[in-house]
This record gives sequence, C-alpha cells and structure tokens, in this order.
Amino acid sequence: MFEIGKEYHRKSEIHGIYKGQAQGGISTPKDHPVVFVFTSDEGEKHGYKDEYRDDGVFWYTGEGQKGPMRMESGNKAIRDHKKNNKTIHMFEYTRKAYVRYMGVAECIGYHEEQRPDNEGSMRTAFIFHLDIDSTIGIDKAEVVSKYIPKPAKELRRKSLKDLRISALEKADNVPSVKEKLAQTYYRSQAIKFYALKRSNGDCEACNDPAPFNSKAGPFLECHHLHRVSDGGPDHPENVIALCPNCHRKAHYAVNAKEFNNTLKSVVEAIEKRVSAM
Repeated sequence: MFEIGKEYHRKSEIHGIYKGQAQGGISTPKDHPVVFVFTSDEGEKHGYKDEYRDDGVFWYTGEGQKGPMRMESGNKAIRDHKKNNKTIHMFEYTRKAYVRYMGVAECIGYHEEQRPDNEGSMRTAFIFHLDIDSTIGIDKAEVVSKYIPKPAKELRRKSLKDLRISALEKADNVPSVKEKLAQTYYRSQAIKFYALKRSNGDCEACNDPAPFNSKAGPFLECHHLHRVSDGGPDHPENVIALCPNCHRKAHYAVNAKEFNNTLKSVVEAIEKRVSAM
C-alpha cells in the first residue's frame, strides 16, 4: 500500500486515492479500513508535541485545537482501530504538502495530560501510545513471530546479525499491553546496540574513532535519520552511530538537512555491505 521511508504528496497520492479528510492530523476514509495519522514538528507551537519515547513507543497528541479534547471522531478512530478492524498508517511531514510514510501503527493505550490549546489555555489532551511497525517489506523469514519475553541486557552479548534480527522481530500475538511495551523496548534497545556494534567504534559520518571510552565501550550516539527530533522508526537503515560533534551537526547545523541526506546515503551503503556479509 505504502513504502516505508517514501515521500507522498498528501492531497493527490493519499487522499486523491483513498479520500478522507485532507487536512488535520487524523484522517478517516469511510470507504477503506484505514486511519491515516500525520505528525509534524510544526504542531508543537499549538501543544501537539509528538515524540518517540525511550521505550520505543511513539506518543501522538490527539486532535482538537481548542478546549478539552473529546473522545470522538479521529481520536475515537485511533483508540478503537483494532475493534473496528482498521489499520493505522503513520506519516510525518517533510515539507509543505509532502509526507513520509513511517509504517503501520498499533494503539496500545493512551493517557490524558494538561497541554495548551491553540489559544494558550491549558486543557485536557489525549496522548496516544503507538507502536509503529517499520518492518513492512522485510523478509519475514528473518523475523521471529512467536512472542517470547526476553531481558534487554542479553543484547550486549549478541552478534551483529542477531542484533539486526532482534531489532526487526515483531510478534503477532503479544498477550498483554505490559508485554507489548516490553517487546517494543527490547526492539528499541536492539537497534541502538546494533548501530553501535556496526560502527566498530568509529563515527559512521566522519570515520573518526569515538572521542573516549565509557564503561559500555566507545562513546557514540545513535541518531535516527527520518525525524528532526531524536527518535524515528526502529530499523537498521534508519539509524547511524555518530560522535557527539556529528550528532549535534545533524540537529543544529545550518545545513543540517543536507547533512542528514548525506548520512542516509552513508547508511544505505553500509547496510549493503553488512547484508552481503
């Protein structure tokens, strides 16, 4: 249906085909079993702060610009998508009118907190907890499909190949929300260990050795390539191990966008080499 990491013109390539609301953060086409969810860093000025958390879960702010959010329309569509047999497709804005496909998402819960509305008044907002699957298109023979609880600390002992499998594995029948969160955290940690092991102690951007060693080994930072803020789909092709200097450059340099585009090409070449091993 959509390709992970590919850009789409929202109006013509998404709504022109599937219909649904062409504006706003949540779209619910009536003739298709889907819910389209759009995120953008621009929403922060209106209280819509969306972000990946340390456990790998994406926190998405519900819809409603003024006053307390209500569990109706798009918000209800996200909460009840599994009960209604509808699939959530996540997109992030990359530039005006264009969005990048992040993957299929599952709502595993939500909470309420106080956030400002578009007039600056504090109100109750819904924060949905989404588990985004970026393994679409991956050879499922590589991916363990049966859920087996695993401690994240075991990842330190895994080989590069096994870390890649752990980062991609997606169980179909996870018994509970608690175990779902544990699995998501496990994959999130696996991708970080994977990037660090793949780098072999050298920054994958400037190729210089890590600036120092920590108790865990060479000190490098894991950077996600498909969002301006920290976070992003947990997939080997979306992460790169950077020294602190290159990491700051990727976020704050005047040419940060161009630098990140260069890093994408770097990771693509690295992953081709790793896959051929």
